[in-house]
Amino acid sequence: MLISSSMRRVWIGVSLSVAVLSLYPAWSGYTSWWMPGIALAVFGVFALEPLILTWEVRKRGEELQITDEGVLRKLARGDSEYVRWSELREVSIVVTQGVNLGEEYFFVLAGTGTSGVLVGQRLAVKHDLLSHLGKLPGFDHRAITAAMASSVNQRVVLWRARPLEGEAVVIPLPRVQGETGRPRLR
Repeated sequence: MLISSSMRRVWIGVSLSVAVLSLYPAWSGYTSWWMPGIALAVFGVFALEPLILTWEVRKRGEELQITDEGVLRKLARGDSEYVRWSELREVSIVVTQGVNLGEEYFFVLAGTGTSGVLVGQRLAVKHDLLSHLGKLPGFDHRAITAAMASSVNQRVVLWRARPLEGEAVVIPLPRVQGETGRPRLR
């Protein structure tokens, strides 16, 4: 990104210099107007490129697709996030009360490995995400209202999958290791 930005600045500087230096000979009639015209066109393209790209990104917006296989969120910049229902491990809500963001809450759908989706309030309401999440066994609807009533920023787990076979579960022991390395009772 840094390299392309600096190259864009070089092209802007070179094209503007050529346009300025070739403007006087064209004005006085020694040369044609082609050189300053082409140089100004190149300058305009490179100068307006960031504005055109951000307009295209804003025009596209975000998309959310909820299917029988999983949830796909396509971001405006072209990236995407995806999680399969079979790989879904945890659903939580992140509440951002009082923070100056465009959204008040986000749903975090965390899957195995690197799969997961972050769904904002507007997309969740638009695509009725809660009706799909409500089909999960043991989904806690009451935790949503409790989280929304809170006046602090927090993350509340709404649903957690059962541990997979072979998945490690940490069980705290009531024993403390002694200095010899053998467990001793308190």
